[in-house]
Amino acid sequence: MSMTHPQRASVLAAALSLLAAAPASAQQSPYYVGGALGLTQVSNLYRTGEGQPRNDDRVSTATLLAGLDQRLGRQRLFGDASLRNNRYAKNKTLDNNGYALNAGLDWETANRLAGQLSVNANRNLAQFNPGGGAPSVTKKNIEQTQQARASVRYGLLSLLSLEGSLTHRKREYSASEYDAYDFSQDTLSLGLIYRPRAALSLGVALRHTEGYYPNIPFGGGFLRDDFKGDDVDLTVDWRPSGASSLNARLSSSRRDRSLLSSRDFSGLTGALSWRWQPTAKLQINTTLSRDTGDESSFQNLGSLGSVNSDFSRVTNSLQVNSSYELSGKLLLDAGLAYSDRSLSNRLGLRESSGSEKTASLNLGLRWLFSRAGLLGCQINYDQRRADLGVSLPYDADSYGCYVQYTLR
Repeated sequence: MSMTHPQRASVLAAALSLLAAAPASAQQSPYYVGGALGLTQVSNLYRTGEGQPRNDDRVSTATLLAGLDQRLGRQRLFGDASLRNNRYAKNKTLDNNGYALNAGLDWETANRLAGQLSVNANRNLAQFNPGGGAPSVTKKNIEQTQQARASVRYGLLSLLSLEGSLTHRKREYSASEYDAYDFSQDTLSLGLIYRPRAALSLGVALRHTEGYYPNIPFGGGFLRDDFKGDDVDLTVDWRPSGASSLNARLSSSRRDRSLLSSRDFSGLTGALSWRWQPTAKLQINTTLSRDTGDESSFQNLGSLGSVNSDFSRVTNSLQVNSSYELSGKLLLDAGLAYSDRSLSNRLGLRESSGSEKTASLNLGLRWLFSRAGLLGCQINYDQRRADLGVSLPYDADSYGCYVQYTLR
């Protein structure tokens, strides 16, 4: 992979840590620019299983960072962007350039009308052996993901508001073996938000999704697989104290596909996120989710470089990330991720189903050696166990360090 997903996430976290640690005079600037250099040793690069050849490599990554957060009267313009250049010591055909963009505009009028316009885009080397029946290729395969979203909120009463949103998502791969996983979808949502207190909001919404996979192999040729989805969402946003916040969603969901009916789904989905800061030095973020594969792929879109393919019928996942301030300039990071996916795989005219369980661990250390500079190191371990008819098991690890400089 171009730069491990945990490493890309840690580079963004490092940038945010530097900005938070900047003096008050520097915080007044709405802009920041920066750069990073990293070196990572990756074992089992192609994520091959037991008994198969393993390919280790050393990946060097150069990253440029930029962002802004600017108030323009009632409006707020914000954005984060990164450009990445990845070079492989052995597998030079995998050398690639990537980018990540998260930008938007928060707007409001003098009356009760407000909303947001946002765009997200990502380009990176696709994960090798992503499972879910996807082919296990060892050539360069670039994954590009885009999202555009518009939301509007209208205050009906002092405690009640009407909210609607329209979202477009698209994913494409450069390798022809992944043509079946290109897709496009549009989602419309409309609901009510009730805020009985400043720290509590309750919501209910109807969500409708339509989309298609343009190139599903079938009977020696290719067919288009259209899909539709309907959800009833119940949401809660609660901040019981300044040290804790909870966001929850429970949905009654249905997904129907015109061609691959084995991937149809009807049942409950949802997500629960908890941010807890028990002390001034420790922060823990926990997320539980249950969702269909394409929704899971886009859960973190906008975090620089965090997009990952998910081709499951339904995915149950747990993520825990923590950060502890050892001293004023030294931070310890630790993370755990676990997912249990229900999969369906088509082999010609025959389909098979099964499950896949993946666990990931990471541990990192960050040193703020100056107001603008940071040195970080991280180790990661991944393991997958799965039914062979739908996915390929593997284990892999990586370790590396990076240096970053950010000005604001």
